[in-house]
Amino acid sequence: MSSDEAVYDAEDPEHVSFILMPATETFDRQEHVWSRAAWDLQCRATSHSAFCGHPGFVPDEYLAGLRTETTITAVELCTVGVWERVEGGYRVLDWEAVEVWLDRVRQIRGEDPNALAWEREREALLHAQMAKPTVVTHLCEECGTPSARVELVAPGQVPAEWEQWSRAVQDGIMRRRGPGKWYLLFKGVAAYNGYGDPIDANRAGQIAQAFRPPLRFAQVHAAGFYDDAGFCQDCDAPYCYRHWHVSETGYGHCPRGHGKSLDPHW
Repeated sequence: MSSDEAVYDAEDPEHVSFILMPATETFDRQEHVWSRAAWDLQCRATSHSAFCGHPGFVPDEYLAGLRTETTITAVELCTVGVWERVEGGYRVLDWEAVEVWLDRVRQIRGEDPNALAWEREREALLHAQMAKPTVVTHLCEECGTPSARVELVAPGQVPAEWEQWSRAVQDGIMRRRGPGKWYLLFKGVAAYNGYGDPIDANRAGQIAQAFRPPLRFAQVHAAGFYDDAGFCQDCDAPYCYRHWHVSETGYGHCPRGHGKSLDPHW
């Protein structure tokens, strides 16, 4: 942190009481001002969540076990928009910070197959817990028309356009889906998955987290879609088919000239 990003206590200029994070350095592209205590708790709790197998989730029990007062600090983090209150604790919304600590965990554990298997199992469980029905249509940065649409359908539920489909299509979907399965419908810039595909809760949770607002490239990229749902990595913004200027081979260029392949069939 540079010196101009710190706010000093007027009575004790040697003590940094608040931290200013410019919009260019935050996960949601919003300027944040938070106390030193909040910054320290964010770092400690996010680290703890990654090392203890529940990345991004801070249990109430963990906060209660800290020697410092955490209730007010946790509320501050929620007010800033870095955490949100969930059952049994708090969820860290700054997923980039969570990923940094997950990378650190992987480095420490190295290639230990048992540790890696345990980590994957815990991450899958966390993703499954975060699965929720979702319908997201984000708009082109240039013209405001839809650039991509994502719909997650919970087990036992049906897609939004269900009544518009023929009985044969409905029966085919129900046969393929299976008990306990989620359903994904994705329409990207140049390709889509038709009437959708059955997925497990782990995959559904991963997608739900990737498409929680506010949307950014790094977050959407984690969903693993071929075209990143129309997002340009360099612009950190989505564009539609027309403004990607998609060629016959499925390769496109955004309005700023950045290129990428947008059709998995090529």
